[in-house]
Amino acid sequence: MNRKLLLVYGLAIAGLLCFSPESAQSAEEIKGQRIQSTNSIKTINPKALKDIKKVGQVKMLSNAEYQKKLKQHNLRVKSNAKGVNVNAQANTRLKSQNKEFDENKYDCDDNQRGVNPGAQEVCDGIDNNCDGDVDMINGRRLNFPFYLDADADLYGDPSKVYYACSVPPGYSARNDDCNDKSVSVNPGKEEIPGNGIDENCDGRD
Repeated sequence: MNRKLLLVYGLAIAGLLCFSPESAQSAEEIKGQRIQSTNSIKTINPKALKDIKKVGQVKMLSNAEYQKKLKQHNLRVKSNAKGVNVNAQANTRLKSQNKEFDENKYDCDDNQRGVNPGAQEVCDGIDNNCDGDVDMINGRRLNFPFYLDADADLYGDPSKVYYACSVPPGYSARNDDCNDKSVSVNPGKEEIPGNGIDENCDGRD
């Protein structure tokens, strides 16, 4: 009889130990570790891992691409430097169909009826009044400044200016791009803190 009582008593104690708070907590920890392990191995999308590696990277124009666009810009500016039409100045030396004008003023383009020393200068990329200046009246510009947008993100480089009557291809009316080699950097971008890159051009990371 005493052996039976001892056996029942022993089983009761063992049951209490199995359902103690400490044992239950250990079971939850083990369960959590098992779930975490499964997620890290089986449920991560390979594409997600690839995207994570891209965080903080900045898409840049190659140096060759940028230099090509810069060369085109410099040639365009040089051909229209300070609004002076070199060809118009040279052509004014030619005496052709100029009987209706003063003998000291010659038509700078006999191929265009609206171009002559008595014409009104307008903003059209042409020296209308044959004074040697394109889109200018007495030193005052009729055109507007536009800025080279090499990376085509709609924000231009303030140091690369070209004057025109309307926005030329590859230019922008905005001049606040702080990195015209990267479409990932301009005032319209969201800043990513702590990556060492000033994405939104505010002067801070």
